[in-house]
Amino acid sequence: MAGSLDEYIDALIADTEWTTDYEREILERAKANGGVSVTDYEQTWSRYKQCMLDKGYKEIILIKYPNGLYHEAPYQEGTTLQMAKHDQDMQTCMADVGAVAQVYQMQIGNPTLFSDKNEAIVDCFRRNNLVPLTYTAQQYAQERAEGEYTIDRQDMEIRGCEVANGLFASYVDDPVEQLW
Repeated sequence: MAGSLDEYIDALIADTEWTTDYEREILERAKANGGVSVTDYEQTWSRYKQCMLDKGYKEIILIKYPNGLYHEAPYQEGTTLQMAKHDQDMQTCMADVGAVAQVYQMQIGNPTLFSDKNEAIVDCFRRNNLVPLTYTAQQYAQERAEGEYTIDRQDMEIRGCEVANGLFASYVDDPVEQLW
């Protein structure tokens, strides 16, 4: 994905179309400090949640995984008009989250900067002693393709590694936001 975390941060800072001024300030600090701090990451998600609440949504639930990462819970769908407004509001409120979350997720879930998502996820599993060292990215990819796993995908630590690498799945027992 990049030669180093600094290179990755530099690319995000340089992307003035995607990265906001708020994110650039955090990323500059992250570059100086070797990564996004827990405080900056949590404040960024707090801003998102407050932004959505300020737009009139009744409930915003952030699922926090054991590795410290957040992902918004699934939500109860509304009318076509409600969903269109929600999509626009979410995009507006998420504007200050994307780059900060990407860097923080990479620090946690893919510090070696693997470009292959399966390799990054399995590396995270291994680093956290969630699978045996013999468990491979190819095995994980095959299990994903077949939908039959030898791992417990509902385990919050497993899910944390997946979320850290851009893969989110929700389950029946997960909280569901009641937005309307």
